[in-house]
Amino acid sequence: MSQSGQGIAIIATIMLGCLLQLALSHVESQDTPNKAVVEFYKAYYKLDDSMANRLCHELLSSEDNNFVGQYIDKVAQEAKDRGFRMSYMKNCLTHIKTHTISKDDSNAEIHLTCERKPFIRSLFTGESFKIDKIIKVVKEDDKWKVCGNIFEFAKN
Repeated sequence: MSQSGQGIAIIATIMLGCLLQLALSHVESQDTPNKAVVEFYKAYYKLDDSMANRLCHELLSSEDNNFVGQYIDKVAQEAKDRGFRMSYMKNCLTHIKTHTISKDDSNAEIHLTCERKPFIRSLFTGESFKIDKIIKVVKEDDKWKVCGNIFEFAKN
């Protein structure tokens, strides 16, 4: 192959790579029920108040409308009672898998399986806890949100 042919091949490869990157970034940025479930659970177990961004209006406007703040305060108190900082209570999720059970334009059911490990222990070897849940997700304001019995999340 001549030098100009090699140059064209290199330029074509770079252009193809750029187009592929653009296509993949577009797919990544789309909101899906599966993405909502994973984002909620990651924030929930990291004790990050951003979990509220993935809760449906029904849960945020219920009689217990400060679920997120109350949950984080409760965990902080449990940590304090044990003599630890709240960071000790944080968990990370591994081996995350989601499967769409059902989905229409405004509702979905997602099957989530993963393992939860206390963050401190995840740096080393340690006990992990399996999570296997079916989560109801609804579309509100063009964004998928976790809904249903929020106290089911606290069981794992």
